[in-house]
Amino acid sequence: MRPRHAGPRQKRLSEDKPLTAPLILATVVALQIPTTPVAGSISGVVVNASRDMAPVARAPVVLRVQLDGQFVVAAECNADEQGRFIFENIPADDDYVYLPGANRAGVHYPGSRISLNGQMPHARVKLKVHDPVAEPNPLVLRRHHITIRSETDALRVTETLLIDNPSSHTYVGLPARQGGRAATLYLSIPSDFRRTTFHKEFFGRQFTLIDGRLVTDIPWTPGQRELEFTYVVPNQDRYPVWQRSLDLPCDNLRVTVHSENPDDVDGNLHRAVSRSTGTVTFESTGQVLPAGHQIHLRLGSVPVSPASYARWLALAVLFGLIAATGAVGVWYRRRQQPRSGQQPTAEAPKQAA
Repeated sequence: MRPRHAGPRQKRLSEDKPLTAPLILATVVALQIPTTPVAGSISGVVVNASRDMAPVARAPVVLRVQLDGQFVVAAECNADEQGRFIFENIPADDDYVYLPGANRAGVHYPGSRISLNGQMPHARVKLKVHDPVAEPNPLVLRRHHITIRSETDALRVTETLLIDNPSSHTYVGLPARQGGRAATLYLSIPSDFRRTTFHKEFFGRQFTLIDGRLVTDIPWTPGQRELEFTYVVPNQDRYPVWQRSLDLPCDNLRVTVHSENPDDVDGNLHRAVSRSTGTVTFESTGQVLPAGHQIHLRLGSVPVSPASYARWLALAVLFGLIAATGAVGVWYRRRQQPRSGQQPTAEAPKQAA
């Protein structure tokens, strides 16, 4: 099973081989450094942070090195029965930054970045992994801030979520569909959004659209991570309504609306005192809101493009033409009827018996 996130190729070493692996950098180092660098090493132990730091036997360990701004796999091995590992004969030079990490249950857990040099050619690290859990969902929103700005024929919405996994396990979720990939987080933004831009490229690559909602299978390790994204919602009404349900329980919700007429903005959250002109802020007043709680805002009047007015004008002209045509038809039929007291002419149609 390929580890999620990094997805390195795992190579199991036999029991009788030392826990080392050759670096693919040997040729690169020989070409770039005129003198032979000091041979360094990175060693350590893999422990399970979900089980009181117990050593993890035979854990796959991956060593990456930074080249051209990207971390690439340089070596890999398996820890021994006591969770110990070592990478030997690696260049101890300040030009290289190393990143060791360990895999567990298909999830990659990177450690800290390491630099070696002639004065400190050896480093020892402790790599922490966690047990996975599929349910129940432990995730909580410690902070959810939403900013809404009115544009011509659109609303631009930016959301910042501070997502916390307070447990000691990595949340891996359940499949969104039978036989499909696991889902760990749904973003229930309005389904008619035009586009979504994530402020970190990593998150942008991880979300897909399923049944009108953005879904990801990112494993959520213990601790907090911030997710920020912006999307645009089309607005064809002068007085729009914006709605969104919470994806997770939320400790702190705040919605800020930028509007030319803030007094016209209303919603189902507590209205806070505005700190700047042209804005109105709504807050959750310290209460924990459950997942699925509906946010409902009436945004007052917002700018609408002339094209929208032209569309309504065209409809009005069309209905006007239809009404005028009907009036002309009625007038014409009345002109064809004989006047009061006048005998019908010979050309007039005969009355039915």
